[in-house]
Amino acid sequence: MKNNKRATINDVAEVARVSITTVSRYVNGKYGKMSAKTRQKIQQAIKDVDYHVNRQAQMLKRQNSHLIGVVVADVENFFSSLLFKGADQVLSDIGFQIILMNSNNSQLKEQRQIERLLELQVDGIILQPMGQLAVDYEFLKKQNVPTVIVDRKIEPEIWPEIVTDNYECSKKLGELMLQMQYPQILILSEKIDENTARQDRYKALDDLQKNHSFNLGLIEIKVTSSDDDIFVSLKNRTNNFKIKTAIYALKGPLLLRLMRVLTQRHISVPDQVGLAAFDDWEWAKLTHPLITTIQQNPKLIGSTAANKLLEEIQESETQASVITVKSQLMVGHSL
Repeated sequence: MKNNKRATINDVAEVARVSITTVSRYVNGKYGKMSAKTRQKIQQAIKDVDYHVNRQAQMLKRQNSHLIGVVVADVENFFSSLLFKGADQVLSDIGFQIILMNSNNSQLKEQRQIERLLELQVDGIILQPMGQLAVDYEFLKKQNVPTVIVDRKIEPEIWPEIVTDNYECSKKLGELMLQMQYPQILILSEKIDENTARQDRYKALDDLQKNHSFNLGLIEIKVTSSDDDIFVSLKNRTNNFKIKTAIYALKGPLLLRLMRVLTQRHISVPDQVGLAAFDDWEWAKLTHPLITTIQQNPKLIGSTAANKLLEEIQESETQASVITVKSQLMVGHSL
């Protein structure tokens, strides 16, 4: 497997068929409960791929803080809890402590939180970015701190990015709605242009409209929007629910709020309006009727990001890449 490209810890893990975490433990001499068979597999894989441990990086690692910063947009969103749990399951097992920071949907506060993490000399950062441009994070890039982006993208790519297949799964949902002969689809979202995940979900339906005959509408929820505001918008867009309409809520908390709005006003799903949404923690399985949802996997995003960050820390280098974590369309009885 020798070639011009220097072998990485990820290459060793793939050949040995073990996790990056296990290889990291091996090269750092932390065998713990590691079996002799596993150690032999890793040792052989290191030879096969011609992997050389970066001794300078290892020396620096001994002086590191063993702190990892995780910065999320909204700590109250259950997505953030599952993301954190996935990362923690990987990192805490090998001696890292995670510091969770909340940007509270503010790019200014996000920068302050990142600067605080830099003051603490964290070994790496997992970031759910508020900004969409690489230039917004030039201050972080200059620090050469290993960083992984999650959930949303920045342009151009400067770090590894771990994201959901937002466009593809939204397209599948849109096609299902068209199969069920909905002439109108309304997207319910917070401000679309604030992050790329929402943009990709919306774009999938917008592109679908180019080749199919249906009306696509957007209702953007503001911080100040009341339940009455949402209901009035729905009434106006559906001609008092006389136009057969499917509503697509772009995240779980919006689905919860939408169901409250409809239930309190005795609007029947799916008899008067169809309903579907992104859902992070599967609570929609408890609803009646069963809501059609796109189930993403924040925990897997978190663990994937943590493993990628470990690879960066181990190799002392960063290569921009995009890893897509697949979601699943769960068809219920709400359309």
